[in-house]
Amino acid sequence: MTGKEILFREKRDIGKIISDSFQFIKNEFRPLFGIILIYVIPFFILFAFLQINAQQRLLESGFLNDPEIFMNNPLPFYKKVFVTVLFNVFAQCLYTAVIYSYIEVYVKKGKGNFSTGDVTSELFNNSLIALGAGAMITVIVFFGLIFCIIPGIYFANTLSLVIMIAVFEKKGISMALKRSWNLVNAQWWNTFLLNIIAFLIIMAVGFVFSIPTFIAGLTNSLMGLGQPESFEYPQWYWYLTGIDSVVSSLLYIIPYTFMAFQYFNLDERFNEFRNPPIQL
Repeated sequence: MTGKEILFREKRDIGKIISDSFQFIKNEFRPLFGIILIYVIPFFILFAFLQINAQQRLLESGFLNDPEIFMNNPLPFYKKVFVTVLFNVFAQCLYTAVIYSYIEVYVKKGKGNFSTGDVTSELFNNSLIALGAGAMITVIVFFGLIFCIIPGIYFANTLSLVIMIAVFEKKGISMALKRSWNLVNAQWWNTFLLNIIAFLIIMAVGFVFSIPTFIAGLTNSLMGLGQPESFEYPQWYWYLTGIDSVVSSLLYIIPYTFMAFQYFNLDERFNEFRNPPIQL
């Protein structure tokens, strides 16, 4: 591990949160990625396979040639999509557990004073916490999106600290929901902006990786005009699609780290508000 130790327990503005997040990822990349490589990437690869399989089944259904064929029997495809979405929730919850377990040990023991084993020893319990919290957030946001998009966005942002709080404070998911609600609402728009910035970064990097697959898809579509049943996507197209999926999944370390710093930022402000310094 290289670089200066970064103190999480500080009040920060948005710019400082972003810069310190990237500095932390850079400093701790090697040990953190080693854990991610073992415990998370295999699930991201499997998720990419499920995504590709769902896309291939959609093409095989004849959707491009005759959408009515697909519309008459869409259930098999939707089943695959449902399984893929659930698996993605599972994989991302495991990912957050790894990142927040690392941050938890980093904060409590200090930079350079712990080993990979100290992190992995916390991983099983934290994974269960993250899965429980992630499942509850998913349900709340899902129903918010069903009734209206705006409530879904509001819940997603307001509850974006839940997993970090649940992992770090270990006072139960219901308490983590309440704490996230109280903390985020103190700086709702700042938290929302951090989430948007992270999302745009992921979209930008994902777009760069998806350019070859987009060109391949466009080329195949143009070549197949008038005889759409005669073309297939080349094998390398699916390989690139899989790589794009894995890279995009890994990039979620950015919003997760943003939210970790935002949690400590808001917690410090909340504690200062409750216990203002004594004026001498």
